Amino acid sequence: MKLATVLFLGMICGTAGAGTPTMGGPMSHLLVTLFDHQIYVTFESPSMSTVELQDYGELYDGAASVLNTGGYNSQFGWLANGFISLPGSSGIFVKAVHGSPWLDVYSESGFNPILGTDGSDAVWQWDGTMTHNWYSSRVKGTHSVRYEVFVGDLFGEPLTGYTPGTVELNFVYGEGPRGIRYPVDGLGHPLPSPGVLGGFGVLGGLAGLRRRR
Repeated sequence: MKLATVLFLGMICGTAGAGTPTMGGPMSHLLVTLFDHQIYVTFESPSMSTVELQDYGELYDGAASVLNTGGYNSQFGWLANGFISLPGSSGIFVKAVHGSPWLDVYSESGFNPILGTDGSDAVWQWDGTMTHNWYSSRVKGTHSVRYEVFVGDLFGEPLTGYTPGTVELNFVYGEGPRGIRYPVDGLGHPLPSPGVLGGFGVLGGLAGLRRRR
């Protein structure tokens, strides 16, 4: 009887709030190279240029709750391809130039909206460390996003003399109706009726201190 009670309580606790979200599979690194004043972005594993958004049926607490009620993935990770030397008071930035309107992006550690998600700045400063941001959607189907990666000043403006690189990330989210977005209420619960819808060499000691424009 005691064992049954413990098991039952464990089941209740397990559904109250899940722990750490799941990456979704092996890491797929986006290798960033700076050579002769030009940025190159390549896939460490070209066969992993498309990943799957998955809904694990879990509800996360706190900041991670932005991943509730949808499919998500964090396999894509920014990674310096060797030593990158930058001029002082500059950094490497990523800009969303084209993509699915139903694909959301959140920062790796704080789950903050970035790269245009929820009205955030379309430009995001990468700090040069391996970074796996979170991608999510509540719309079944295929999604993609194209990024421009460039060397910029503290305001996120491209530096003259440097050529940017581009990369396209692709996602697939399950089987079922396409183009259907499942709305949620203020607590992240689904509503009854769906509606149609390495490291840097020199950063001038200012990485992550980008000024707002």
